[in-house]
Amino acid sequence: MASSSQTTKKPSKRKSEAGSLGHSDVQVIVEEASTSAGPAFVNFPSVRPSKNTPFTIYTRDVGSSSDLTKQHSIIAGETEDVEFFSTNRDHNLNTEGADCQYLPALYDPSTGQVHIHPSTPLYLLTHGVKRLRASVNAPLLDKQAHWKAQRNDLGETFGTRKAKTQIRAEERNKVDVGAMQGVKGHLMGSIPELAMNDGPILANESIPTPNVTTSDPSEVYPRDSLISSQEWSSIDVKSLQQADDDETRQKALPWRRKVGWIQGRIRYFNSLEDKTIRRTQLRYVFYLSTLCLLRENAAVLSKVPVAELSSKFPGVPSQLLDGIIKRFAEPKEKRYVITEKLHVKLLAWICVLYLHVGGFSVDTGRVAQDLKLDKAKVENMFKNLGCRVDMDTPAEREKKGITTAEASANRKAVLKAPVVFPKQKTRGPAKR
Repeated sequence: MASSSQTTKKPSKRKSEAGSLGHSDVQVIVEEASTSAGPAFVNFPSVRPSKNTPFTIYTRDVGSSSDLTKQHSIIAGETEDVEFFSTNRDHNLNTEGADCQYLPALYDPSTGQVHIHPSTPLYLLTHGVKRLRASVNAPLLDKQAHWKAQRNDLGETFGTRKAKTQIRAEERNKVDVGAMQGVKGHLMGSIPELAMNDGPILANESIPTPNVTTSDPSEVYPRDSLISSQEWSSIDVKSLQQADDDETRQKALPWRRKVGWIQGRIRYFNSLEDKTIRRTQLRYVFYLSTLCLLRENAAVLSKVPVAELSSKFPGVPSQLLDGIIKRFAEPKEKRYVITEKLHVKLLAWICVLYLHVGGFSVDTGRVAQDLKLDKAKVENMFKNLGCRVDMDTPAEREKKGITTAEASANRKAVLKAPVVFPKQKTRGPAKR
């Protein structure tokens, strides 16, 4: 126990250094605002870099006269594995920490002055691992792939035998895109370059070769694309010119079926004064009649030997007969057969000849009636040939005295030049 006579010691106060130097007052000096980079406060919430990591301040407002704390600025630095960057001052100064400011103050004991720097921004720093940079930008398809992998795992465990077989088949048919990267250059180099053509869509091989540059409808499908010169020269139309009545003219044609429209065109051509045009158009009529007879005999053509073909085509020259057989039929066991594809080709030739004989404007209903075909099929063929299939205008209907329903039932196929073919429709995969 301590003695009561012992005196209690009072703690001694430490004198300030400023007082000892003779300065009783402290002077506070606020420095002028700076527009350039200077001291800065940074806060590292998680990972703290080493002290020798360099940092740089960047600003969006280059050449601005505003205080650095009011500018759009960021601070960034990096090490070998990690990159640091601020997140609070790069989005219009309205994010977390943008309204908070710390001011550094430096006290000079020799002068008794405190210097405050107002242009000192505060940065909240975050970090990113460089190796994980690619995974941050991974496509959203990864989620779908992950979901599909989980679904396949469930199918392998609880699925039926059919479901398991389908899952294995999908795995076998899966293409490894990464493995193809190494051979991509070789594959691309082996593919020849094709010139891009932004012009009109060209015709297919089932129709005569058209002239897509001419502005004359009569030259869109020239004679050379329909028939060879030798076949054309073999056609004799003297009997058509010398016939006195429709019955005699009908017997002079290969196709003996009585067609009023064709008879009317023959009478019109015989009335022309120009002998060259008259002979040319009558040859077109004879060629049209020959192809219509071939189409009518298409079913029995495969049953007739080659030596007996001429009996099925009375009045047709041998050169013309050989030409149409080679053009519209295929040899099969010493006979000829017209396939479905060649049927389409034959119909295209017949429709083009109807255009030549009809002045490049034909009633589709008349053609369908002559050929005993569906009207929609005939109209579709004329469209594939580049024709416009429309009904008569109101003025034409009024002139003819027909109704709208009658005009719709008798649409016209008109060939314009330059010819424009319809775009091919592409059909997607069937929905299952």
